[in-house]
Amino acid sequence: MKLFTNIRKLYTPVGFHAARGSAMRDVRVTEDAEILVDIDGMIVSVGVKGDHDRSQHEIIDCNDLVALPGFVDSHTHAVFAGERSMEFAMRAEGKSYQEVALAGGGIQSSVRSVREATTEEIVQNSKRYIESALRLGTTTMEVKSGYGLDTENELKLLRAASELRALTHVDIYTTFLGAHAFPKGVDHDDYVESIINDQIPAVTQSGLAEFIDVFCDEGYFSNEQTRKIITAGIREGLRPRLHADELADTSGAALAVKLGCLSADHLLKVSDSGIRALAASNTVATLLPTTALSIRAPFAPARKVIDAGAIVAIATDCNPGSSMSENMQFVVTLAVIGTQMTVEEALTAATLNGAAALGLEKTHGSVEPGKVMDVVLFDIPQLAYLPYHIAVSDVVAVVKRGVIVHGKENLNWQA
Repeated sequence: MKLFTNIRKLYTPVGFHAARGSAMRDVRVTEDAEILVDIDGMIVSVGVKGDHDRSQHEIIDCNDLVALPGFVDSHTHAVFAGERSMEFAMRAEGKSYQEVALAGGGIQSSVRSVREATTEEIVQNSKRYIESALRLGTTTMEVKSGYGLDTENELKLLRAASELRALTHVDIYTTFLGAHAFPKGVDHDDYVESIINDQIPAVTQSGLAEFIDVFCDEGYFSNEQTRKIITAGIREGLRPRLHADELADTSGAALAVKLGCLSADHLLKVSDSGIRALAASNTVATLLPTTALSIRAPFAPARKVIDAGAIVAIATDCNPGSSMSENMQFVVTLAVIGTQMTVEEALTAATLNGAAALGLEKTHGSVEPGKVMDVVLFDIPQLAYLPYHIAVSDVVAVVKRGVIVHGKENLNWQA
């Protein structure tokens, strides 16, 4: 077994279920911490210096660094082709999200790029962002399709994500998002039927996705279309999630709760009734503050959602159009500055509750016995420094399932 020792401070939420409301502030602090890990990368015990018999284990000296759970980025579109920096420039000139789409940008721009690319080209384009996310402290990531909008190209994206799972050290979980937009020139009701009758069966037969998602919003998929698609996905064994209430209040959050979705994501325009529905459920409210910053929209009302008693997670929404960032430390900063979350709430939202949004809270998202040893070591004096140091990574090393996958040269080993 391995003993990670000389950890100046270990900060972690605790528990094998999501934290809600005031419990999101409950972060355990252990000074002079040690973590014992078995050969399978599972945490055996967490204690303080001297609690473990050093003669029996391989010793990793963590050089007086601060340890946090690995970030769980539970909402991304990080597998794609091409880039859309010109749209960013258009928004800088005052164009709205919808105006950029009407000018030929938006999701349809990425669809064109994906359809023109091979699987290998998509893998190579996306690999650098996922490897960068690891270096920035993300150990678990969700990745959506949604830039194909037909069976062949949706499978192409999911296949690329599967290949990236084998090529990188990040745990990648995949979501089928054929209902991301409507293809050009296709009747909307006909496309919904094609998702239900063609795409979902092909995806489930391939085994390439764990989840299903729909962009339920004004100008995209209606509540009734969403219900039909999600229901069909559940019937085929896919676990549901939902883009909800980003561009307008369409009661998407309440619909996500009714459909039993693991998460309702974005929520920039969520209503008070939607917040109450989330608070009375186990559906995770996943907020994406980098997206709000990028499209110049007001941040989601995190303070209201947390105070109502809902489960809140935060994620990057890494995508080529509206959130070109894979940096979860920056998301933590925006959550604190932009949405008025406390530092402890933001950490819980980026780890344990992010895991809950993927149904992984029993194995991921905190540093305690029985969970996987996913830990990031930071050169910071205390937890509050993490969001305080704006847009800069303080990661020194990343441990994935008990293996140092980044920054090994910064730690000391004793056989």
